[in-house]
Amino acid sequence: MKIVITAGEAFTDIDVFASAAAYSELLNLKGIENQVVLPGILNASVPKKILELFQNFKTNPTFEDFEVVIVDVSEPAFVAKFVDIENIYEIYDHRYGFEDFWREKLGEKSHIDMVGACATLIWEKYKEYGYSESISQACANLISIAIVSNTLDFKSSVTTQRDIIAFEELSKFTNLSDTWKKDYFNDVESSIFQDIKNAIAGDTKKINFGDNAVVMGQLELWNGGSVISEYAKDIEDIMNSFDDENWFLSIVSISENKNYFYTKSVYVKDILSKIIPINFKEDIGFTDKLWLRKEIRKKLLLL
Repeated sequence: MKIVITAGEAFTDIDVFASAAAYSELLNLKGIENQVVLPGILNASVPKKILELFQNFKTNPTFEDFEVVIVDVSEPAFVAKFVDIENIYEIYDHRYGFEDFWREKLGEKSHIDMVGACATLIWEKYKEYGYSESISQACANLISIAIVSNTLDFKSSVTTQRDIIAFEELSKFTNLSDTWKKDYFNDVESSIFQDIKNAIAGDTKKINFGDNAVVMGQLELWNGGSVISEYAKDIEDIMNSFDDENWFLSIVSISENKNYFYTKSVYVKDILSKIIPINFKEDIGFTDKLWLRKEIRKKLLLL
């Protein structure tokens, strides 16, 4: 059996990158031929220093006959376009919405659990299969970084005890510096500000709920307080390019433990005000805690 490990079509973030790299290594340890295929552009959460940890991936599969393992996505419409849904062998994700679909289709090969990072699930598989002591330093680093990024340094409400345990267990296999968290988020910021339009485009999705939809962009920064005022025109240009006036950008400001939301849409302001505690001053909203897209999406789906 040959396996292709892949994720979504639109972009590749640090959780996808880490999960795919680590699962590829796990399959190698089990003697299963595989390749990582990431068609989506690497977004700002995968800066150059992270890319140095894993470069053995392709943008299109080169195997002729293969089965597919999906990581960090479960909505069928977002899965990489080259994938035939009937060839999916296994799936790993950590968000609500399609658990029943995949459980019915894949049974025990569907691993959709509400943890903070998909990478946490991959580490748990290393332990389950008896390969925890064989994980490489590079993959241990990647999973640890993905967990911290996806849980916003464990400050997000999506953080679970499983994420914390995974991070602690991996610490004996990593070589991360004492300042790596701040260094990582600073690297992400530098990458974003080099080309903020592409950074936003690389982390924007349409969220469908009922008969409605909104377009949501997300930036995760160490300190995002001044971004909207400095880059308002660039933000508007890229968000308007999605051809839907009901858009908003969420800027996660980790050091401040809050989000900034930017939208010109009265409809979006009303919807956001219904689902989360938020205060708007004209087109900018503020929260008193951190909110990830997956949390907002979950609340939208409940409307």
